Amino acid sequence: MQKGIKRLGAFFVAVTVALVVNLSYLQVWGQKSLVENHANTRRLVEEYGIARGKVYTSDDVLLAESEETEGPFRYRRKYPAGGLFAHVLGYDSPQFGRSGLEKTYNDYLLGRKPARDWVQEMTAVLQEGNDLHLTLDSRVQAAAASALGSRKGAVVAINPKTGAVLALYSWPTFDPNALVSQERAEDGTLLAEASIGAYSADPDSPLLSRATMGLYTPGSSFKVVTAAAGMDFGLPASTVFDCPGVWSVGGSRVTNYGDPPRNFGSIDMKTALTYSVNTYFAQLAVRMGPDALVDCAERFGINEVPPLDYPAVSTSTIPGAREMDVVALAWTGVGQGELLLTPLQLCLAGCAVANGGKIMVPHLLKEVRRGAEILERHEASVWRSPIEAETAAELLEMMVDVVEEGTGTQAAISGVKVAGKTGTAEVEGKPPHAWFLGIAPAGNPSVVVVVVVENSGGSGGTVAAPIAREVMKAALE
Repeated sequence: MQKGIKRLGAFFVAVTVALVVNLSYLQVWGQKSLVENHANTRRLVEEYGIARGKVYTSDDVLLAESEETEGPFRYRRKYPAGGLFAHVLGYDSPQFGRSGLEKTYNDYLLGRKPARDWVQEMTAVLQEGNDLHLTLDSRVQAAAASALGSRKGAVVAINPKTGAVLALYSWPTFDPNALVSQERAEDGTLLAEASIGAYSADPDSPLLSRATMGLYTPGSSFKVVTAAAGMDFGLPASTVFDCPGVWSVGGSRVTNYGDPPRNFGSIDMKTALTYSVNTYFAQLAVRMGPDALVDCAERFGINEVPPLDYPAVSTSTIPGAREMDVVALAWTGVGQGELLLTPLQLCLAGCAVANGGKIMVPHLLKEVRRGAEILERHEASVWRSPIEAETAAELLEMMVDVVEEGTGTQAAISGVKVAGKTGTAEVEGKPPHAWFLGIAPAGNPSVVVVVVVENSGGSGGTVAAPIAREVMKAALE
């Protein structure tokens, strides 16, 4: 009898201890995961009972605000600009969660950050969040959308001196208002579910931010990095190669553009970049070797996620030096092969050329405000220094020739010295991608623009360069 009582007592003690341990865990360590669980309706009611902060461009155009509604959730998000900033802002939906900057800066928009003093934390009930002021310029973003039109692709524009992102646009886009709507059909189905289902099933992937997540073969636009690697290796811009129309390497053939492929004869790097001579950059890559090319590319940030304050950024990739034979090396130097870049990454590489060899940390947030009070402000800092200032200056001057007399003449702006590099990337079984990397003004750069048009069927100089021109003009104006 006594043994049974002792066993029962021990059982209840063990259960009590387990309950105390579990409750302590939930209160101390597990609280955050429970609060953030999307199945937690109490969390949803609490969060959507707060008027999220507003979001503005750098030129004070309203991009997002909360409006009071009837129903289980007091506030609903509203996006006045529709699809123009959709990929950057993302959406804030009780049903589908958050994306874009709505996700990155959720705690700021809800007023949880920056941290309040302990008295406010203990006594004040949050009623509204803090406002975000972004680096984006509505005029530059609008110019990107207008110039790209209905062609699939992306545009990125960055101030190379600060890292401030001036435009980040992808087409096709989507309407975030359709994804946050709480309206229902006659059968009770949430209309937003039909919208997100249609967007998700669309083969053109309108929900994809091509500017930050699209991975493309860069074609000749990558020759800027190949040239930088060559100069860093000890092959100056005066290095001469004989550049026939067709150069045989390892049983493969690298060809120049033209029908038949154009024979350039003996030329230096400046001429090769101006006219985008494939046989020059293939020989340059083979001469320096895979270690030098890959090392330089990685110093530009390739094979690493760029530190943009945005939740959906892909890693641009270049094969490892040991993975490349001489044929792969030659084609990589030209910008083909297994090389894949995002428009954001190519723009950051251009920023190094425009900013004396330094890449500043790219950012979308300018300030966090509560009314007129500035709570936080982004401080510019260097992310990487891939090349020397002298190399950057030399590359920049060569890129000016590309626009003034080479393949990028359609990027020229009257009265402004523009630097650039075209790219026409071959894609197996499909039309080529058209690229352009532009820098303006070349004497004192304030904007770097990258354009990619998917499977355009045309060249970077004829398709992408005119788009970049319009975006650079908007940024300079």
